[in-house]
Amino acid sequence: MITLICSTYNSTEWIDGYLKSVNEQTFPFFNIHFIDAGSTDGSWLKINNFEFRTGISVKYTLEPNCSIYEAWNIGYKNATTQYCMNYNTDDRLFPTALTVMWEHAKANSKVDVFYSPCFITNTKNHAPITGMHDWAEFSKEALLANCILGPFPLVKTQAVEEVGWFSSEFTISGDYEMWLRLDSKGYTFKKIEEPIGKYFNNPEGMSSNPKTFKEHVTQDVTIRGMYA
Repeated sequence: MITLICSTYNSTEWIDGYLKSVNEQTFPFFNIHFIDAGSTDGSWLKINNFEFRTGISVKYTLEPNCSIYEAWNIGYKNATTQYCMNYNTDDRLFPTALTVMWEHAKANSKVDVFYSPCFITNTKNHAPITGMHDWAEFSKEALLANCILGPFPLVKTQAVEEVGWFSSEFTISGDYEMWLRLDSKGYTFKKIEEPIGKYFNNPEGMSSNPKTFKEHVTQDVTIRGMYA
């Protein structure tokens, strides 16, 4: 019932731990779709040669030079499951993450998007934990103030299809625009209380790189103006 979507590019320093975390999920059956933008560091070979446990169905797509949101669109358009979750290579889900999310989805079938708190780490090996993003309860006002859905929300595949996929116009804040678009169309959101993983505050990450901070703010301001 769930597809993990992994946009990857030159992720060799993360991919071993990432693949291990996928295999350790207690949720018995799920899909994962890797979309690679043309890696040159051997990480794509590692992904293709990795032995996934029984119960994990894997799809591989090589799409040179695709952006992260173009990759997510490929993942969503190819998903055959009710829900998708974007899961980046430098983050880590706890082994029970998908199980926890699925239990909430079963109990709240009318909700379109689930999100959760996440722990923060500033080191590449994800230890120690240095903080936590405990996002606000959902409201339009809270979402306009901040992209509160975190790094790995669980989203109904059909909802993203119905509103027209992620916009590649916003190279850093395309997820933020999607969440506000879904809210503007009447789709529903729910925060769960359990942290399900760890977010690496990557100094070279798309949304956390100081070099792209100004552009990140510019895109966020533009998006807020579209939906305020």
